[in-house]
Amino acid sequence: MKIKNLILLISIFLFVSCGQKEDKKKNNDTNSTTVKEIKIEEKQEEKLDNNITLTTLENKTIQLMVENGKISIKDNEKATLFVFFATWCPPCKVEIPHLNNLSDKFKKELNIIGVLLENKQADEMKKFADSYRVKYDIAIGSENFLLEKAIGGVIGLPFSILYKPNGEHAITYTGLVPEEMLETDILKAIK
Repeated sequence: MKIKNLILLISIFLFVSCGQKEDKKKNNDTNSTTVKEIKIEEKQEEKLDNNITLTTLENKTIQLMVENGKISIKDNEKATLFVFFATWCPPCKVEIPHLNNLSDKFKKELNIIGVLLENKQADEMKKFADSYRVKYDIAIGSENFLLEKAIGGVIGLPFSILYKPNGEHAITYTGLVPEEMLETDILKAIK
């Protein structure tokens, strides 16, 4: 009987101890989430108020005004989806056909701008765009990194931000996003 009580007592002690470690772990997770959120908010406040000129593969310029969390495009009345990507990123490549579909479907209401976060030459990127049959603008050059900084940084690729026609932020995505979800959010943004 003493052995059973001893085993029961040890079991209860271990169970309680494990539960406390789990609680501490949960508290640490909560604290780290809070810290991450604060860091992101601090980054958002450090945004640049700037004019940024993106240059596309077709040598077209896209003039942006970044101010107070809004991005407006000169001479534009459409919603805009900025898709930050890299050529080495497999999910970025997988996303291209879906972005092409959305570009075709919302031609009159939406600009899709691929923002390359690599230092690549135009001829190399034209080959990439041709091989993947990209139907939307791809911005190349050092100004892309200024845009990345202006939005508060990119935390993974692909990284997409949808803005309403008036320049207000609609939604941000990190990673590969289902086409249907993008379409739903685009419809909300263009209303």
